[in-house]
Amino acid sequence: MVERRPTGRRTIPFAAEMAALGVVFGDIGTSPLYAFKQGLNAVGGPAISDADVFGLLSLITWAIILSITLKYVMLVLRADNDGEGGILALVTLLDLQRSANGKRLWLLVAGLVGAAMLIGDGVLTPAISVLSAIEGLEVIAPALDHWIVAATVLVILLVFISQRAGTERIGAFYGPVMLVWFLSLAALGLHGIVQAPQVLAAFDPRHGIAILADHPLLAGAILGATFLAITGGEALYADLGHFGRPVITRAWLIVAMPALLLNYYGQGAHVLLHRESVRNPFYDLAPDMFEVPLLILATLATVIASQAIITGVFSLAKQAIELGYLPPMRIRYTSEHNDQHIYVGRLNWIMMTACAAIVVSFGSSDRLASAYGIAVAMAMVSTTILFVAYVHRRWRWPWPALVGLAGGLAVIDLSFAAANLTKLHDGGWLPVTIAALVLVIMVSWRRGLEGLGIQQRRFTQPLDEFVAKGRPAGCAVSPRTAIFLSRGAAVTPVALGRLSELLNVQFTRAVIVSVWIASRPRVPVDERVRVLPLDAAHLRVDVRFGYMQQIDVPAVLGPALYAQGIDPDEAVYVIGHERVMPPDDILGVRDVLAHVFAFLARNAERSVDRFGLPRPRTIEIGYPVRL
Repeated sequence: MVERRPTGRRTIPFAAEMAALGVVFGDIGTSPLYAFKQGLNAVGGPAISDADVFGLLSLITWAIILSITLKYVMLVLRADNDGEGGILALVTLLDLQRSANGKRLWLLVAGLVGAAMLIGDGVLTPAISVLSAIEGLEVIAPALDHWIVAATVLVILLVFISQRAGTERIGAFYGPVMLVWFLSLAALGLHGIVQAPQVLAAFDPRHGIAILADHPLLAGAILGATFLAITGGEALYADLGHFGRPVITRAWLIVAMPALLLNYYGQGAHVLLHRESVRNPFYDLAPDMFEVPLLILATLATVIASQAIITGVFSLAKQAIELGYLPPMRIRYTSEHNDQHIYVGRLNWIMMTACAAIVVSFGSSDRLASAYGIAVAMAMVSTTILFVAYVHRRWRWPWPALVGLAGGLAVIDLSFAAANLTKLHDGGWLPVTIAALVLVIMVSWRRGLEGLGIQQRRFTQPLDEFVAKGRPAGCAVSPRTAIFLSRGAAVTPVALGRLSELLNVQFTRAVIVSVWIASRPRVPVDERVRVLPLDAAHLRVDVRFGYMQQIDVPAVLGPALYAQGIDPDEAVYVIGHERVMPPDDILGVRDVLAHVFAFLARNAERSVDRFGLPRPRTIEIGYPVRL
């Protein structure tokens, strides 16, 4: 199998950085549409003072500097798994998925909770981003404001429907559009700052401390609104494998961060001069002649932000599937050059339905902002926990430095998490509920696979014992070569054992193939296959893939079989298919999880599709397994 990696050459200076703007910074890049507005509403709307404006800007400034620039860009991006990032990359780096117990178990739980929260965020981000952009109609054409929800739902449906075509076809369009967007943010910000340059004093962190001290009862709401300015931060780490740390760092420090800060300060300057602009300071900041083009550009930017988060959820789901935390779903690769451009149809339609329902239910970005943020805040806490454990285990920092790192990051992340938890009663329950459902699915699938392995051993025996027995007297021998897929390299595949015991049938050559998913994103070609002849009739083959690679068993297996004198195009594939039977009675949590696993197993992608087996030459043998 040929490694499917990007093959294009960079012919335009900073082309990678421009592309990163379209993929990595779409979410955080659209935060100016709603973050500062929500902060103003949290403090008191038109009744706010100049000190309140300075305080909000100061909080946003230092949240961006400390949480995004220091934590993610300077530190977390250095914790990569062969170039790949994301919260599950930390799980695999710490090797938590194997023999998790004690502290390792709690770290694994933190990782799974963070992953579940990010999937929940994938439903909310398109909703609030597109809705906040379309709400520009309230400023530009107030008579059309009753069409905002319908227009938002239409845009969201188009975004999700277009996923099937893949991102490569329009990917080249993303970077330039987002570059124009960030340049527009900077230009609008400068336009506002020139009118009230005193707003630059908000860079002093004492203003941020003062606003929290002046409004102690509103501190949670203020910090929750401030957090909206950094909600796209986790995407920097999740998309590390797309561009690499140097490219993401340059794009952030040179373009994205300066543009965001300039725009926030421009909005603040405009509010200092025009208190009525608290309704929608982003659009009010623009001169009248630019309002319609800005609405169109903002809508395009939010579509791109939605595309980025959807792609990130697809990537996260693929990692979880290959690591054994989500049931197999059909994954279609949409690019010949980049193995990270994937489409997960079932997940796409679920997200589309949920996202459209959320927009209709909440109706405005102000109401949706109460639900937004909590998922990302909890994911950031999970990332911090795993990252500190990684620094301790891999970088081996001295304890004083490690405690300082953990304490500093904890103060930032836990402050924002606590602030967002105050939104639970006002919509915050939604992302928590979504994440809880995802977590139940993850735990059910993982525990179900472990239980399935235990039950399967009752149907089979060690492979060495089966081979040592030889062929029984009167055994029918098929002239074909059969390839059996096995869950364990040292265990006889259930299908092979059942054919021999029940039908007294064996094959001239039997190839027992075990497919392993490594705890790294990619396995080099020369490490993919290991062949171990057992006797003249039996051959054992171990095939390894990285958790980010496309699984195509016949393509990888073919050269190894040819080397053993076997024509892979003439061989038949024989796979076992379990009919999972959950307990008849539900007496506890384990029984509930068993029923969830049985449902997921019935609806999971079949092995013949997951492993790319040729359907005309594949036989499935079903058998019941009771958990």
